[in-house]
Amino acid sequence: MTIPYPRAQTEGRVLGSEGRAGDGESSIPAGEDQPRTKRSAISIQNIFALIAGINGVVLSYLLFSSIQVLRAPGTRSAEAYVTLILTLLLVILAVISYQIISRRIIVPIGRLVKEASFIESDDMSSLLTVRSDDEISKLAKAFNMVLTKMRQAIIAGDLANQKLRHANHQIAASIDYAGLVQRSILPDRQLQETFGENHFILWLPRDTVGGDYYIFHQEGSSCVAGVADCAGHGVSGAMMTMLARAGIDRSILEVGISSPAAILSCTDSAMRSLLHGARPSRSIATSMDIGLVHLDFQARTLRFAGAKISLYWSDGESMQMIRGDNRAICDRRIGAYTDHDLELRSDCTYYLTTDGLLDQSGGENGFSLGTEQFTQWLIRLAREPLAAQRQALAEALAEFRGSHPQRDDITILSFRFG
Repeated sequence: MTIPYPRAQTEGRVLGSEGRAGDGESSIPAGEDQPRTKRSAISIQNIFALIAGINGVVLSYLLFSSIQVLRAPGTRSAEAYVTLILTLLLVILAVISYQIISRRIIVPIGRLVKEASFIESDDMSSLLTVRSDDEISKLAKAFNMVLTKMRQAIIAGDLANQKLRHANHQIAASIDYAGLVQRSILPDRQLQETFGENHFILWLPRDTVGGDYYIFHQEGSSCVAGVADCAGHGVSGAMMTMLARAGIDRSILEVGISSPAAILSCTDSAMRSLLHGARPSRSIATSMDIGLVHLDFQARTLRFAGAKISLYWSDGESMQMIRGDNRAICDRRIGAYTDHDLELRSDCTYYLTTDGLLDQSGGENGFSLGTEQFTQWLIRLAREPLAAQRQALAEALAEFRGSHPQRDDITILSFRFG
C-alpha cells in the first residue's frame, strides 16, 4: 500500500528553520545598586602609628606643662610634683604599651600579611612562621594546618585527575579503534561498485560509534540493500550492530536474498536464539529496526520489507511511501513481515532512513523534524544528482538542528536505477 504526498507548493532549496533575534539595547534598571568604588584600606600598622603619634604629642604637652608649672615662682607645691610624676608615669606606661603592642601584635600581623602574600602567589611550599605560643601564633598554627590539608587535597586531586586523563585517553583510543572496526564492516566499496554515482549514504553516528549501520549483498544481477537501527548508542549500540550483522549474514545464507521479509523473519529468530542464552534483563533493549529492498536489475523490480522502517520514493512531483511493519526485530512480541513488490523506475529516487533523522529536534520551537518535513525535502531534491542531494540534506539537517544536540544515530541510504 502506498501513501501519496502532494507536491510542495514552495520552491527553492530547503535549509530548515531560521530564527532571528531582535536588536535591542540593554540598560541597568532603575533602583538597582550601582557598582561601588573600591576604597583603599588603611593598614593596622598605619592606624597604630597615628594613634601612638597623637598620644605622644598629648603626653609631651602634659609633661611640658608640668615642668612649666614647677618653674613658675610660688608654685612649687606638692600638687605640682604629683602632676609631674603622674605625667612621667603615663609617658613610661605609654612607651611600654607601644612596645608590647608593636612587638606582640602589630609586627607579627605585618609579618603574617607578608608571608600570606607569598603563599597567595602560588608558593606551594611556604607556611606561616610560628615564633611563640600566643594567640596570633596559635592562629598561624591553625592556618598552617588548614593550608597543609588543602595542599594534600590538591595533590591528591591532581593525581586523581592524571589517572582520569590516562583512563580517558585509553577509553578514547579504544572507542576510536572500535569506530575503525565498525566502519570496516560497512559495505561502502560494494555499494560504489554496484551503484556508482547513483547512490549516497549519509551516516551520522551520534558518538564515535553507534547503533546504525547499512547492509548490502549481491548475487548475480540482483542485490539486497538496507539500513538498520539497533537499540542503544555509542559502544553498546555498536556491539549490537556486530550481533545483528552476524544474524543477517546467517539469514541470507539460509533463505537467500530474494525475499526481504524472509530475511527479517529469519534474522528475528536468529537473534532471539543468540540472546536467549544471555538472558538479558527486560529493562535492556535488544530490538532492531530494519528496512530491506531486493533489487532485480534485469526484471527491473523492487521488493521491500521493513521492521518499523519505511521506504520512500519520489520523482520530484510527488512522494510515495510504503510503511514498514510495526514490530521490530527481536521485539517483545514476534512480528510478521510482508514483501511489497514495485516496478523499479528510472525516474524516481528511493530512500531508506532510520528514525534518528525523523526524531531530531530543531527549528524555532525545538520540535522533531517529522515525516512531513522530511518528505518535502525529498520532493525538492529528488531530481538532483545523488551527491548534491547528500550535501543538501546534510546542510538542511544541520540548519534545522541549530544548537540542539543530536539525539540519535542518523543513517540515510538513497539510490536510483540508472
